[in-house]
Amino acid sequence: MTAGRSTGAVLAIGIGLALAAGLAACGGSAKATPTTTTATTTATTTTTLAPAQATALKPLLLTTSDFPTGWAQDTAKNAAATKGTPTCVANLVLLKGSATSASVVFASPGQNPTAVIQTAGMFAPGRAAASVKSLKSSFESCNGGTLQSGSVTASLKIKPIVGVSTGDAGFADQMTVTEGKQSSYLDVLYAVKGSNAVFLGWSTTAAAVTFFTQLATKAVAKI
Repeated sequence: MTAGRSTGAVLAIGIGLALAAGLAACGGSAKATPTTTTATTTATTTTTLAPAQATALKPLLLTTSDFPTGWAQDTAKNAAATKGTPTCVANLVLLKGSATSASVVFASPGQNPTAVIQTAGMFAPGRAAASVKSLKSSFESCNGGTLQSGSVTASLKIKPIVGVSTGDAGFADQMTVTEGKQSSYLDVLYAVKGSNAVFLGWSTTAAAVTFFTQLATKAVAKI
């Protein structure tokens, strides 16, 4: 993949559409509609940050130097869009409740690419730690739900990821998207330090969490 260009693979596997990608990997289209009552679709537009806000958030974000050789940043304007994404995921991508936030997207090379999204944000004093409970509840509300795309239905299962640092407060979970005998995975981290918070999501076809755990450690260290 060439940095600065958004490929179909990146958009399908990535980021705001990570769950829809689970259906795509299972043979459905990349436009999934959740059928659980708690997982409605959400659309968003990119927020333009004031220079001071952008300067404050930039040190909290991962860079290509944090990834193995070959990974590249997707700088397309809609790379982190959440249109078509269940609310349980979109709330994390958007850092719902934050005063300001910024997202960055990376994708791996190869025929079976995976994608990573990170959102860093700042909350009003005393609000960051409180956000953990609501965002965890929101994300885990999709546990046991389904995603429907045409004639394809995928089930959603969520379990904790152990051994991941979450700063002062937070959580780490793995969502499995399964259709028939095929599964894809969305690993998520939400971590808080002081008034800063970070979301990290990895959309992949592999159940192993070693790479995600290593990347999460780097992300938490930056906040």
